[in-house]
Amino acid sequence: MNINAILSKADIPANLSGSSIKCGNEFDIMLQQLKDETAFDEMKQFLEEKFNVEIFLTDYSCEKTDTKAQNHDLSMLERCNMTGGRNVIISKKTLLRMKDDSSFRRKVYQSIEDIPWSGKATGGCVKSNGVFIHEDGTGGYYLEFDWGDADEGTKPQKEKTAYSDNLNKIPDVMPDGQKDTGFQTEVFSSFMGADLSGIRHCTKRI
Repeated sequence: MNINAILSKADIPANLSGSSIKCGNEFDIMLQQLKDETAFDEMKQFLEEKFNVEIFLTDYSCEKTDTKAQNHDLSMLERCNMTGGRNVIISKKTLLRMKDDSSFRRKVYQSIEDIPWSGKATGGCVKSNGVFIHEDGTGGYYLEFDWGDADEGTKPQKEKTAYSDNLNKIPDVMPDGQKDTGFQTEVFSSFMGADLSGIRHCTKRI
């Protein structure tokens, strides 16, 4: 078939090259996107039901759990104003890899299972908690606080978020290096698997 001849008869400029005409290419791309979206929805629902979590899909995540990932994840928390417990932030790319790679899927499962908080309810000084799943399947666990309104310039500020890839670390969230044994015990318990409902009774000291 002579495409240029047909275009000429139709009084259409014959400026299309054969290499630029890819019959069905656009449809194939659209079909693949639809398949991917279906896969995202299915995997999201499956993970939420299996692990009692809330899945948040992103277009990007860091390659591994390191300092770069921590900075990126904490920045995302500030931008997204996330609330609630047992949040799992995971990229679409990771979900697609989980679908086809069973060993990688088991690794991500383990990172999700290691979320130390058993309930989705948060309150008091705890705003949200969960895990960022990175491209290698490891997780960065976070505990985000809401200390209420602070009188800036007169009192030291507490940390807004505790972040770690090691659940045995006690986050130091007190200002100017002071230790609060009662509060740290509660936070440590939450990192080791206790329900966050116990933290809702903590005192908001700024």
